[in-house]
Amino acid sequence: VFVATGGGQPRLWLRPLDTVAAQPMAGTEGGSFPFWSPDSRSVGFFAEGKLKRVDIGGLPQTLANASLGRGGAWTPDGAIFFSPTGGGPLFRVPAAGGAVVALTKLQENQTSHRFPHMLPDGRRFLFYSTGAAGVHGTYLGSLNSPETKLLVATDLAASYLQPGWLLSVRQGTLVAWRFDLSAAEVVGDPLTVADPVGFDNISTAGAFSVSATGLIAYRS
Repeated sequence: VFVATGGGQPRLWLRPLDTVAAQPMAGTEGGSFPFWSPDSRSVGFFAEGKLKRVDIGGLPQTLANASLGRGGAWTPDGAIFFSPTGGGPLFRVPAAGGAVVALTKLQENQTSHRFPHMLPDGRRFLFYSTGAAGVHGTYLGSLNSPETKLLVATDLAASYLQPGWLLSVRQGTLVAWRFDLSAAEVVGDPLTVADPVGFDNISTAGAFSVSATGLIAYRS
């Protein structure tokens, strides 16, 4: 699923990776930053100042306010982590709708937590923090503890790739760091995956996505 402009405004489009044909998804006009549910039957996204979800073949459902959505992640136990604004912590909401609660807490000199990415254990997650020099980068969070850990100083949000890599765009190049998941540590220097790869410094998003099977999609 990706965002493209058709008919004068952006919307979500759905494309099987084994074809070249894409179809617009009904009711997703103005959509941005889509993300899949673990079972690939639904997509979360932001539009009209809201966090929404749409089941494949269905119509969108509004879940929460999100005046300037900056990424979301769907957990195996049926929750959605998301960034509702350009500043502040991450929040959590049931994927079926319900109460919205804070998930993270800003630390000193941090300005925004955004673009969460679930790790395979379903309890830990990555997120990107903006802020002063020395605190911005990719962090590790956990549902079992309020503590967070800076993993690597990146300029853009990172994603996890099986069986143990962190991916992010650095100066237009998609790079990968070896990530020891058990020790929660980045090991060694980054390797080049693809070049060039698009990115947006304002939202801090790279134009790439990774799947649980290890497949990478990106825009040059």
